[in-house]
Amino acid sequence: MIPLPSGKTVGISNIRARYHALRLNRKVDSRTPRSELLALIDIVTNPDESKQLPYHYHPRFQFTGHTLSNLASIDSWTAEDRKVFSEWLSQESQVRVIEQTRARLFSEELPLTEQHYKYPEKLYSLLTRRIAQLRMGRATVKQWRNTLLNMKQQGIREEEISWSGILPFLQCCKTQSQPFVTKQEILEAIDFSAIRLSLTNELAFNNQCELDFIEVPQFRLRDTTHNKLNIANPGEVCALRYVELLHYYKVGFVKPLNTFADPCNQQGSWFALDTTGSPIPNSRANNHRFLSKAEAFDAASEHALRHVGVPVEYTPCRRYEYKTLCGGENYLEWLVSLPDYPISHFTSHYHTRNLLVHFRTKERYDTLGRKLLFIEEIQSDWHQSGAMHGYLNRWPGTIPPAPFRKEWVTLALKLLLQHVASNDLEGIAWSTSDIQEYHYSKRMSPISRLYDETIPRSLSRLTKNLGGTITSCKIVTKEPRLQIKRQTDKWSVSDKQGNFATRPRYSQQDAIRVMARHCKQITLDIPALLLDQSMKHQICKNGFPIFGNQLT
Repeated sequence: MIPLPSGKTVGISNIRARYHALRLNRKVDSRTPRSELLALIDIVTNPDESKQLPYHYHPRFQFTGHTLSNLASIDSWTAEDRKVFSEWLSQESQVRVIEQTRARLFSEELPLTEQHYKYPEKLYSLLTRRIAQLRMGRATVKQWRNTLLNMKQQGIREEEISWSGILPFLQCCKTQSQPFVTKQEILEAIDFSAIRLSLTNELAFNNQCELDFIEVPQFRLRDTTHNKLNIANPGEVCALRYVELLHYYKVGFVKPLNTFADPCNQQGSWFALDTTGSPIPNSRANNHRFLSKAEAFDAASEHALRHVGVPVEYTPCRRYEYKTLCGGENYLEWLVSLPDYPISHFTSHYHTRNLLVHFRTKERYDTLGRKLLFIEEIQSDWHQSGAMHGYLNRWPGTIPPAPFRKEWVTLALKLLLQHVASNDLEGIAWSTSDIQEYHYSKRMSPISRLYDETIPRSLSRLTKNLGGTITSCKIVTKEPRLQIKRQTDKWSVSDKQGNFATRPRYSQQDAIRVMARHCKQITLDIPALLLDQSMKHQICKNGFPIFGNQLT
């Protein structure tokens, strides 16, 4: 860091570079100009040493809310400040920090963007509401401390009071011998910005543009009108087999005339036609024929991407879909992170910095036709590691303390309930511990407590005042007998007894389909919480408290 002429001490940090890159939808590679990296570098300052923060939370710096790209717009800086800071940025150590940003993002194979949800904005502070409802307009520091103690006894979480910033503010007022502190001053002192939540799905860029072809009815297979396109040679005939209705791309085959009457005869080649009916060339073979229909499909899709301007899609990343039960739709991996938290922590599952909790879901229909959001897995690597090894923010590589230590499950359920209430879903269901323990091939008491006790207890408390009750329902799926494994860039399917195994030759989606084909269909009993329209309306309107489960 460097002291500025105005008295501020500032520095730069690239630990939020990935967050900024995804927020700005910016792809970084070896050719990215350094000027474009400036928007990914935070300007930081020394933390307020007077703050009494919880759980030995001692950040080495705090974010100013500015990056190097908007340096000129910082109103509190003087011209001399900017000059000194700019000269400091040109030094080798600072240039190295900026260039490290390029290397970090270029090597992580980041998704190009994220889908952000506004559900965290519906989480309100119960402490703030209680203070706003107080009749007293002002009080002494001691009276305010006693008031906070009474609120804690009435259900306000101690963690919320600690993170609010009220205690260091009152200590400052006491040090300055301030006789009275007004309610408005207390409300203005409350600041939860350091633990601002971000809820996202990682999105991957589908640059292959798969067109949606439908098969031509069998009675049209003898149509030979496309012989005029000079695709077929003498003694051959061609006919359409697939059509894409939106842009009217077409795919067909060419066969010798004497084998055309035999639909089982697979000899011949394939061709693809563009939107004008012209044949699409095969760049590899220097002609208009393809060895398989898959190659013809790919050629048509590539042509649409390059020449027709077919919009490409961003699709949710499916890193761990293979760990889900068969069936269901709209698979999503949800990430809850703390982008403004000055301490950095990374986990092995995702590249996201300060990933507080992640959960994976699918939408499933039960046997009564009700559409449910099904929780495949819910996990906090950060807090689970802290529970096993302890929290310590003193040495590199240790596990730093984090908020929501005892409430990360409830926090995740609050966000999921808002998603259910805001969409065409009739309830929320979840996996039992038996299914979860099958993935680990052993019984684990923490898993059992999480899925069989913590989740239903938290949901019951969150929806008690809304009339919610835990029930059970049935879903149709496949027995979880097989599992798939990744070896380099291919996947294999096997069981755990050595009776069934394949070579590693599939994509993840193909391996999932193979697994489904070889497993028996079963009906599974699962726990669920059903929401009627009145409950969903109240959840959308009122939200949930960010700490605790007492609704107002």
